[in-house]
Amino acid sequence: MRRDYYAVLGISATAPPREIRQAYRRLARQYSPDVNFWDRDAEALFDEIQEAYRVLSDPAARSMYDRFGGVAAGHGERRRRGDDVHAAIELSFRDAARGVTVGLDVARFSPCQVCDGTGSAGGDACRHCTGRGVRRVHERIRVAIPAGVDSGTQIRVPEEGDAGPFRGPRGDLLVATRVAEHPFFRRKGDAVQCEVAISVWEALRGARIRVPTPSGEAVVVIPPGVGDGRVVRLRGQGMPRLADEARGDLHVTVRVEVPAGIDAHTAELVRELERLMPQEPRRGLERYQGGGE
Repeated sequence: MRRDYYAVLGISATAPPREIRQAYRRLARQYSPDVNFWDRDAEALFDEIQEAYRVLSDPAARSMYDRFGGVAAGHGERRRRGDDVHAAIELSFRDAARGVTVGLDVARFSPCQVCDGTGSAGGDACRHCTGRGVRRVHERIRVAIPAGVDSGTQIRVPEEGDAGPFRGPRGDLLVATRVAEHPFFRRKGDAVQCEVAISVWEALRGARIRVPTPSGEAVVVIPPGVGDGRVVRLRGQGMPRLADEARGDLHVTVRVEVPAGIDAHTAELVRELERLMPQEPRRGLERYQGGGE
């Protein structure tokens, strides 16, 4: 089956004549028989490149190719589909967690309003679209961003890309997302991490504390005697998953804050607690002196 001439030259269906010439010259130098003496594959590809350029560099031949080059036997005319358009958008962590609909300004080819996408006006080639039936314009498109997207996620919006020449169907719009960092939450896939400070007294006696989550708020139960750095997992309190309606987990790291600048009276109370609750946190360290064991 004959390859699409635009694919042969590596250009879009709306490429201007200058881009067609540049693509042909680059490929012709690369696959010329003068460079690839004994390479039969390169020779065949060079012939294909020349044929593609012969058609696409001739406005009349290109017009005919765009209109009738994709005819399917018994199914009538099939007009050339427009190219996909790529765009990028920056989102806040909040929008990524909840989903949002945004208006995106996109530069794309749309049907020429002067010739109604036909490529001709008054019997001649339309000057506004140079006979292609499409013109590059900036248009605002509403894009629904689902909850759970991450940096690098690509969202396909069907039929919002370039319009094809001569009233051909549109390609798709491909939107790549970039999610800003959050001052409190750190994300790893659909899991979310954060750190929450508790007092020494809460660490000693245990507590129930409220913490923010990407979807609102949750209660974390702190067991008595918890140590600094303890991680508590809250199931289903992380980011939504794109594949289903489930959510990842929230991992809360507990940080015990020790009061500073205590006065003499408070120091005496601390010593009394030390007598009531004696500890030996460094017991056994002596066996490692001098690199022992």
